[in-house]
Amino acid sequence: MIFTLKSFRDLGRCSYGTLKETFDTEKDIIYDFNTKVEIVQIEDLFDYLWQAPGISGHTPKGTYAYFQGANTHWHEDYDGSIRRCDVEVGRLKKKIDKTRNQEQIAKYNAEIDEILKHKESLIEIVNRLDEEMEELKQQLVEENCGKPS
Repeated sequence: MIFTLKSFRDLGRCSYGTLKETFDTEKDIIYDFNTKVEIVQIEDLFDYLWQAPGISGHTPKGTYAYFQGANTHWHEDYDGSIRRCDVEVGRLKKKIDKTRNQEQIAKYNAEIDEILKHKESLIEIVNRLDEEMEELKQQLVEENCGKPS
């Protein structure tokens, strides 16, 4: 079966779906942790379209791509940073608890405020991209099937 990817947008970074106009289930093969993924419906591609494979290539018979689990490029980029913000805030709060110096406390609180603003902006980016991806998924389903399955 051939799925068209006309409605696909990579949402900011070249990913598996960026350069593909179609996905042919007989010629294009996806592996997830070295296990072949059976693509039966367009929804089966969604875990891979918005990420870059670790290894991919072309052969005379078609294409192959190896992934290390389902994810998106923006979650790969930002989820770790969001967690690190929480760790840094915790570290600064411990420093606040250990000092009585009001200037240091004010400095640490200002750093915490900046980190929390940064974290919030990262969360907003991730949420916006997740929402856009969901809209694109719906468009891809309609493009290929006419209705969600």
